[in-house]
Formats: sequence, C-alpha cells, structure tokens
Amino acid sequence: MTDERCRTKYPILLIHGTGHRDWKRPGYWGRIPDLLRRHGAAVFFGGQDGWGTVEENAAHLARRVDEILARTGAEKVHLIAHSKGGLDSRSAISHWGMAPYVATLTTINTPHRGCIFAEYLLGKIPESVRQKLAATYNAAMKKMGDPDPDFLAAVTDLTESACLRRNEVTPDAPGVVYESVMSYCKKAQHGKFPLNVTYPIVKHFDGLNDGLVSVESARWGENFTLLEPQGSRGISHGDVIDLNRENIPGFDVREFYVKLVARLKDRGY
Repeated sequence: MTDERCRTKYPILLIHGTGHRDWKRPGYWGRIPDLLRRHGAAVFFGGQDGWGTVEENAAHLARRVDEILARTGAEKVHLIAHSKGGLDSRSAISHWGMAPYVATLTTINTPHRGCIFAEYLLGKIPESVRQKLAATYNAAMKKMGDPDPDFLAAVTDLTESACLRRNEVTPDAPGVVYESVMSYCKKAQHGKFPLNVTYPIVKHFDGLNDGLVSVESARWGENFTLLEPQGSRGISHGDVIDLNRENIPGFDVREFYVKLVARLKDRGY
C-alpha cells in the first residue's frame, strides 16, 4: 500500500558515511529508499567518496545539491546523513555556501565530537602497519569508484581532536534546522563484524556506543532522538541504516525513516 505521507516540499538527499559508496547496489541504505519513494518522497544520494576528507566530500556535496536543485526545480533540500556523512554535510552548509539551499540536516549516528578510540589507535599502531592498512583500503575504494582515496586522512578527520577543532570553525548556519539521531548496542555481539570487535574498545574510551560512535558524540542540533534498544537487542551503527537488511525485534528501521520524513512534511518542509 502506498500513500503520500513522505512527499515533502523539498527533495531528500541521503548521505552515506565513511568507507562506502552509495551509487549502486547493494545500496548503503538497504530497503529504506525504496519505501520512502513508495510513500511519495523524492530521494537522491550524496555519492561522495568513501575515503575522502570532510572538506573534499563537502565540496562534492555542494555540487550535488546544485545538481538536485537544477533537476527538480526545488528551492532547497533535506539532508539525512549517516556517520561521517553528517560531518561532510555540516561543512558543506557552513564552508561551501549551501546554507541557503538546505532546509534541514538530520544526522544519524554522527561523531560530531569525534572518536577518542580512533585517536588512540592511530597513535598506537606502528607506521608500517598504518601504511599497509591504508593501502589495502585505498585499493578497495578505487575499485568502488573513489578516484583518490585517502584512508588515513579520512580516519584522522574522525578523531576527537580533529572534530573539536572543526566544530570551532563550523558554526550551525542560521535558517537551517539541525537535528540528530543516535542508537546504541548493549553487547558486542549485537553488531556484525567488525562492530562486534570495536564495540568494547569504543566503550572503554567513549562510553555507550553503537560499535563505532558514542551517544554523547552524536548529540547535535535542536532535537536529539535516542533510539533505545528493545529487550536485550541493540541497534548498531549498521542497523540504523538497514545495511544488513535485518529485521530487528522492536525496531523497524524502514518505518523509522518513514516517520522521520513524514514529520518533515507535517512541519511544512
């Protein structure tokens, strides 16, 4: 059954996080885009690099917004951004002139205040290991479409010190509505590999988390929604975007996004 409850005034731009692309199947956002479209939403994808820096990806998103506005004739867009995509989006708004063209930004499990564990690991891993790891990831992302991936630069952008410095020079833009969403796991096994491995490390350094990002790091904007796990099952960094197409007891991820977009429509956006 279809209806128009997600037919917002402005089109939706879904913006992926680090280490992925969203321009071909299997899609980063799982079953979410198709359901939003069935409920009337105009849905587009960010298409930025998987291992690009925040500023590189922000410049790309600015061009992407221009493309969508030209294609649709809309005056603005809604940005819904997961993980590092939220940082890319904030930079696009504040540094690349997108503020007049963005109605709302909703960040999903975004490390606005960075990841302490990432900074620790970067400092502890030997240089030779870091370079080998970077070469492996960069090669993989080139095959997926990144023209010039930089694993180490992208990960460094996620550290606590980098995020705090960026926050000082990236103020929220007047006229743009900023909101945030976060989920968390209760146990390591609630996240699929590698989140089940990183969860206890992140918990040690950052506290309550989704396998990568802490709850406190994700708080941003006028409204903050914390998705509480039902029973003993958690909602991981991947679960919250339907990355694994998994039906989680007590949490319908597709319906969550339908309600999120429907609220934008109900508020006149």
